[in-house]
Amino acid sequence: MKKLVLTLLAGAMLLANVNLKAQDSKGGVNGFRFGIGLEGALPSGGLKVYDAGAGLTLRFSQGIAENFDATLTSGGMAFFPKSFSGATTNTKASIFIPIKLGGRYMFSENFYGMAEAGMTIAKTYTVKSFSGTTPTYGFVSSSSFTYAPSIGARFGGFDIGVRYEGLDGGGFMGLRLGYDF
Repeated sequence: MKKLVLTLLAGAMLLANVNLKAQDSKGGVNGFRFGIGLEGALPSGGLKVYDAGAGLTLRFSQGIAENFDATLTSGGMAFFPKSFSGATTNTKASIFIPIKLGGRYMFSENFYGMAEAGMTIAKTYTVKSFSGTTPTYGFVSSSSFTYAPSIGARFGGFDIGVRYEGLDGGGFMGLRLGYDF
């Protein structure tokens, strides 16, 4: 895991510091961009114990070739557990922190396809023990390989994308509404 974190950090530094020139659709230079996005998620597979997820992500991109950007995406998402009939304990949300490197290819002036891979750090809150009928909560931290193919559109600074984000044992359909500066 330490090697993966170091690799991701080295990639982020490369993305932020290398001054590569890429042509935009008008023949100009497409440089470094920073974006912020609101996220929504519908869990599937092993994550079906959650109703939905929501969060905020930051995305950095650097043009490296005509119509192609290298990307770094990170942020935080909270997943809210389903309510089960007869449950007597108050369950809490789980926090997912993705760190993904990838590439975005512009098919046209506005539409793109993107592929990202990296890791997700998860903090899952669980019942550790009971004292009588009162639960004591704690959290379990874990990390897993993450991949995320997506499609989207950019109009000016606005960005909307739909993706499937796969994790070990599950995944989710995600929607990102963002703005690039």
